[in-house]
Amino acid sequence: MKKKLSLFVTSLILLSLGIFLVVPYIQNQKEIKQYAFTMNSINGKISLSNYDGKYKIIYYGYMYCPDICPTTLSIVASALKKLPKNKADMFQLIFVSVDPDRDKVKELKEYANYFYKGAIGLTANEKYLKSISSNYGTYYAKEYLKDSKMNYSVAHTSFVYIMDKDGKLLHKLKHLEKISDIFNVIKSLD
Repeated sequence: MKKKLSLFVTSLILLSLGIFLVVPYIQNQKEIKQYAFTMNSINGKISLSNYDGKYKIIYYGYMYCPDICPTTLSIVASALKKLPKNKADMFQLIFVSVDPDRDKVKELKEYANYFYKGAIGLTANEKYLKSISSNYGTYYAKEYLKDSKMNYSVAHTSFVYIMDKDGKLLHKLKHLEKISDIFNVIKSLD
């Protein structure tokens, strides 16, 4: 009887330990899947997982944005440029356009690289963009402009997402105003 009770207690402990170890892993995999995407680039389809092994810095915006997008991308690029080269090489800057009607992949590459060499520009169809941006907690919408040659602008949130080397969200930074807003975060990684 003692042997059976001891075996039962040992089994219960092992089962509890297994659950304790497996549940966080499952939650981690679910979060990574939530942020995963595959979008269009000048080089074809690119998935977030293409950059596993690097920290990913993601920003949702659009090329015709007159102020917030270029300012934010400049701040992120300046922060990355302040890092030693070996540290900066641990990061991939990803600009996701939420204006696929105007922002074409060739121009997106040039636009992203204008701010930071090696940055990539991605976009997708409207339905997919809405789904992925929603997963990130990003909002955007076209605002039609009367009597404007641009026809519309895109109102959008301004968050910078920093993902770990596996694609798990580490930081969601709100509207950056100065280089130190992001530099202090990225320099502390690894």
